[in-house]
Amino acid sequence: MPFLEVAMVQVREVIRRWQAGENKTAIGRASGISRRTAGRYIEAAQSLGVAQDGEPPGEGVLAQLLQRNHAGPLPGRTGPVTVVLTGHEARLAQWLNEERLKLSRIHELLAQDGVAVSYTTLRRYVRRAGLWKQPQTTVRMSDWAAGEVAEMDFGRLGSIVDAATGKRQTIWALVIVLPYSRHQFVWPLLQQTLEESIGGLERGWRFFGGVPRRLILDNFAAAIAGPDALQPRPTRGFLEYSQERGFLIDAARVRRPKDKPHVERSIQYVRERFFKGASFRDLEDCRQQAERWCSEVAGLRVHGTTRQLPRTVFEAEERLTLQPYDGVIYDVPQWKEVAVHPDHHISFGQALYSVPSTTCPPGTKLEVRGDHGLVKLYKKGELAKVHPRRPRGGRATDPDDYPAEKTAYALRAPDRIVHRACELGPNVEVFATKLFEGPLPWAKMRQGQKLLSLGEKYSAARLDAACARALSFELVDVRRLHNILLRALDTEERPVEEATVPLGSRFARPPGAFDHRQQRLVEATA
Repeated sequence: MPFLEVAMVQVREVIRRWQAGENKTAIGRASGISRRTAGRYIEAAQSLGVAQDGEPPGEGVLAQLLQRNHAGPLPGRTGPVTVVLTGHEARLAQWLNEERLKLSRIHELLAQDGVAVSYTTLRRYVRRAGLWKQPQTTVRMSDWAAGEVAEMDFGRLGSIVDAATGKRQTIWALVIVLPYSRHQFVWPLLQQTLEESIGGLERGWRFFGGVPRRLILDNFAAAIAGPDALQPRPTRGFLEYSQERGFLIDAARVRRPKDKPHVERSIQYVRERFFKGASFRDLEDCRQQAERWCSEVAGLRVHGTTRQLPRTVFEAEERLTLQPYDGVIYDVPQWKEVAVHPDHHISFGQALYSVPSTTCPPGTKLEVRGDHGLVKLYKKGELAKVHPRRPRGGRATDPDDYPAEKTAYALRAPDRIVHRACELGPNVEVFATKLFEGPLPWAKMRQGQKLLSLGEKYSAARLDAACARALSFELVDVRRLHNILLRALDTEERPVEEATVPLGSRFARPPGAFDHRQQRLVEATA
């Protein structure tokens, strides 16, 4: 039979009517209690010294009478249930603390042993005996100021079938709640990646028309690299985004839902009141319906805690306190640590980008930041190179990044070899120019590289003299030029011959060679 609690005003009314001369039946009818209960309070008042013709009872007497309001036996008395469970404390402690049994299972085991008590009675007994852990108490935190903070969390909504492709997709929700007004925004997505998450936050700031000063978020991998209760480590990409938008990152502790209580229950609310029972063509249609639902349904409901309309409170008190939002969609960057390849390139996003060989030789560790437009390479925080972003399989190569002696060969550029040959001497320049004459100059790139290496090995002066000697014989061959240097022919003085034929007639003879009369005269004289 349920226990009926009697209020103080009822106890006072019972004593007042008793002292006024009414009988117990009339007192019970007027006070809303039974005749027997009224009689028990009158007997208790008399035992405390209250007379029917005396003064009304004071606060102390009423407080003692109110002790009869508690369910169960009165203080100082031992109820029958206590007597039944007495002696079982050791077994109850073992089941609860050592074997970790649920109280429902303990109730079954007691029934099997013939201890017949109700589940509620058993629960009350173990709590009073200190055998069961009491519910943890808490305190109500002070409310956040308007525009100060937003709470963010993810939750699984369900799945939809894309009308265009026919594929079933699992839909998650990114939910943002402003604790001051309880206004919220929902962004359906497929993955909790950095790009998808920032994209949802960007749409949220546009929905609210501003950015809060602090964002309390869950420890998802795209935003928090190292969960820690005291010093959480945000990822480089999300930290850079928070700096761009001007809000502070406040990561909740792992498995501590009370760190962001306003958004925790919102996941279930969005799933039950928005997603279930609705139909969506695709993800984009789901997003449009979610934004409309946040504004017209969730924003205009009477909130269970504040008893106000979230959207109305937001527009009247909180919107103007948010930080301004420029509306320009944030270009989400990607960060990656790479090493310089032996070919003076790094790989990022399945594309190749050259690195200056003078400051970043092969094997150097670099940090790469890439967005849709640019790829920036950093060496120990210092910007080393900037390239335009290339698609997958593309390549961005700056010729000046190569070592000077390898640039021309790598680029198949004869003009670069001729330009470097000019620095070694005028005859070397003429030799290099003649070397690359013809329809296929790139086929002689290796000879051009060999020509430049001869200048490093034998000095520019000797190479220039050797080229002059080779050109005098119209000998444009790098291997034979090398032989001239090996035999030191470039240091010998060439005899001066009287040339009666123009240069360029290699096999021409003087006119006297064709006069046979002079030859016979010489023979006869001899």
